[in-house]
Amino acid sequence: MGELLARHLRRAVRLPAFSAAALYGLWEHRKLRRDASRAECAEWLHQSCARGLSAINVRLSSTGALPSHGLIVSNHLSYLDILVFSAAVPCVFVSKAEVERWPIFGRYARWAGSVFVRRHDQADTGRANVSVVESLKSGVPVVLFPEGTTTDGQSVLRFHSTMLQPAIDAGAQVTPCSIGYELDDGAIEREVCWWGNMPLLPHILNLLGKKTIRTIIAFGGPMPATGDRKQLGQTLHREVLRLHEQLRSSGKNRPVDSAAVSLRSG
Repeated sequence: MGELLARHLRRAVRLPAFSAAALYGLWEHRKLRRDASRAECAEWLHQSCARGLSAINVRLSSTGALPSHGLIVSNHLSYLDILVFSAAVPCVFVSKAEVERWPIFGRYARWAGSVFVRRHDQADTGRANVSVVESLKSGVPVVLFPEGTTTDGQSVLRFHSTMLQPAIDAGAQVTPCSIGYELDDGAIEREVCWWGNMPLLPHILNLLGKKTIRTIIAFGGPMPATGDRKQLGQTLHREVLRLHEQLRSSGKNRPVDSAAVSLRSG
């Protein structure tokens, strides 16, 4: 009974705190010039997401060097991934077109310069590739989830290599990485990972009641984007899978109080 009440209290505090952080971020966007650069928009999203994660007690840490440019390729577990990557590194995202229609999240993504793509529309993929090349050449890191969907975190699905072509065309570096989560009071694969046909609102409300959510991004070494995109995709998949297994192994052995808070809030 006591823990149930505590969960309700945590939700009651965090939901308005997160909403306030989201609204403040929208207000802060008004300070940007109409012709704000991609870097300025990415920095705005970075600050906004850092505040949002702090509001719901998500603790972020990372291993490896934070990439300052190029393509970042990762596995994909949850809607939280967007906030986590943005809080770790000022960046833009390649996202499925449906996200643009999401309440608040869609506006944030659009204002931050995300590249929306209809994955099964070849003509639209070509347009999106041009936008990604422009972002990469501007020096802003671009985050790509080449699995094309979220998972329960038990494995890393095969990569769709189409959106790797812009990195090759731009002569950019690619940084493979893996994201993972830890809970003291729940099951990651059901209560943090959001996948399949899980309804969104109940999932978010349940997540807000958790004591602490710890997340870690393991960044691998950067590599040049060269050669055939399918071969590059296979190489990146192997490296992301290695980092994924490394995170899962270290998580099983990590003391529950050892996760460090390293959110950069400016």
